[in-house]
Amino acid sequence: MNIKKSLNNFLSDHEDLYLILISTLVGLLAGYGNLIFRYMIGFIQKFFYGSDSEYFLQVLENAQLYKIILIPAIGGLLVGIIAMIFKSAKGHGVPDVIKVIALNRSISPFVAVIKTVSSAITLGTGGSAGREGPIVQIGAALGSGVGKLFKFSSSRMKSVIAAGAAGGLAATFNAPIGGAMFAAEVLLGEFGIKTFSPIIISSVVATTISRAYLGNSITFLAPPYQVVSPIEFIFYIILGLWCAVIGVMFIKTFYFFEEKFENLKLPSFVKPALGGLLLGVMGIFTKEVMGVGYDTIDDILYSKAPFILIFLLIFLKMVATSLTLGSGGSGGLFVPALFIGAAAGGVAGTVFHTLFPTITANSGAYGLVAMSAMLAATMRAPLTAILIIFEITGNYQIILPLMLSTIIAHIAASAIEKESIFTWILTKQGVRIRKGAEEQILDSIKVKEVMLTDIVTFRENTPFKEILEGVKTAKHIYYPVLNSEGYLTGMLSLDDIKSVLFEEGLEDIVVAGEICTNKNLIYVYPEDTLSTALKKLGIKDLGAIPVVEDENGKLKLIGLLRRSDIILAYNKALTQFMENK
Repeated sequence: MNIKKSLNNFLSDHEDLYLILISTLVGLLAGYGNLIFRYMIGFIQKFFYGSDSEYFLQVLENAQLYKIILIPAIGGLLVGIIAMIFKSAKGHGVPDVIKVIALNRSISPFVAVIKTVSSAITLGTGGSAGREGPIVQIGAALGSGVGKLFKFSSSRMKSVIAAGAAGGLAATFNAPIGGAMFAAEVLLGEFGIKTFSPIIISSVVATTISRAYLGNSITFLAPPYQVVSPIEFIFYIILGLWCAVIGVMFIKTFYFFEEKFENLKLPSFVKPALGGLLLGVMGIFTKEVMGVGYDTIDDILYSKAPFILIFLLIFLKMVATSLTLGSGGSGGLFVPALFIGAAAGGVAGTVFHTLFPTITANSGAYGLVAMSAMLAATMRAPLTAILIIFEITGNYQIILPLMLSTIIAHIAASAIEKESIFTWILTKQGVRIRKGAEEQILDSIKVKEVMLTDIVTFRENTPFKEILEGVKTAKHIYYPVLNSEGYLTGMLSLDDIKSVLFEEGLEDIVVAGEICTNKNLIYVYPEDTLSTALKKLGIKDLGAIPVVEDENGKLKLIGLLRRSDIILAYNKALTQFMENK
């Protein structure tokens, strides 16, 4: 007992050392979690197809027709059954991690087990998805488990969850910098040294584990490229715009299919099987859409794939991924985005090189750059996109056009569609992220919780002398004005009263309806948040705002919200928030 107490005291006095030890532990768990996950995928793939090769297209070339059709459906059925018992079995993982971090929650470590099994089944049976989404969730769950074990505060829990996710992604792609940047840019949305340090440590440790067992090979063997002419940068700008359009199309297509599957009147466990069956039917005609697609990406980067095929693959891969994951399968969207980006870039590059052969590189160069641009267009994380493509290809020669196209794609896609492929579903669920603590607190409190109900009101025909008597007893300085039916028609302020008070003779003839503000009346509803109310107060720099309910198109007054009430409620909630950190 004394040893434990002494250890706790020592670690409390040396927080940096404590942080390093915890981050190292999380990195170890994420690294080995990645190895187990990859082993599971290979085991299931070998069981169904007779080969555990990552180059799945070659596996399908030797597979019987009935296997191509039925095995994805069987995989979908198994995942559907698991998802009936464990909800976390389906989906692409990253939005769930973003939601947990944004809402200061934790993840059950058991999610790591469920996600490993369900995603391995989807990917091992030929589902059109990637490893990175599940491994992000697996790593995050392991990190959360460590946080629970050591009873971390909410702020530390965020860091350790992000560290686990970063370690998982870094290990699966052999990309420690990209994994760390993904966690900071996509999951946390911040780069503070206290949050970034454990992410870096975990990424390094997890990648070291991966390299020790799997080697230090890069993910995609891209041939050397270089910018042929300065004029070529114009084409890379066009490429960025092209990728923005395709990226937004991918987001829309994916969630269109997801909504359609949600609305299907079928048992939930049947839907992933149906998605898998439809994918298998697609696979008869275009095997390239099945599986992760590393071999097809390599063919595009080496300019080996036919133009018509890569053009069709842009859209067929969108549909294939939407069928797999939109129906309830389990896998990631990261690699499908890389695949679609490579295809989109290959198409654009072929056109550019055909029209201007002397001033452009071959199509593979544009395919490589478009992979990064597509990540930025879909994930809205340009720094992650640039760094991770650099790491997984090991190619620095193309870095300038890579940066240019990626930023252009990010800006253009954000202008077309506000949400990323990860935050779209969260926004639909009412979860808004990337807010500071202030806005989160204000958004968590409803107007009805803090509004004043004991208020002084005046009728439109109330004489000025009676108004002065009412003001003396009021606890507020803004006064709602009601019509003969009792509905709100205006607001009276002390400034309005002062304008009459010092004018001789007017106090005997003026009534409330003549001096109140009754045009462009600003009001809130009881279910509005304090964040909404504060924005409305700021429109005219008001000190209070009426709270109303709609009653057949008329405004029924139910309370008054003062700026001071908002400040008081915020300060109280902030105190509680800080105590829980």
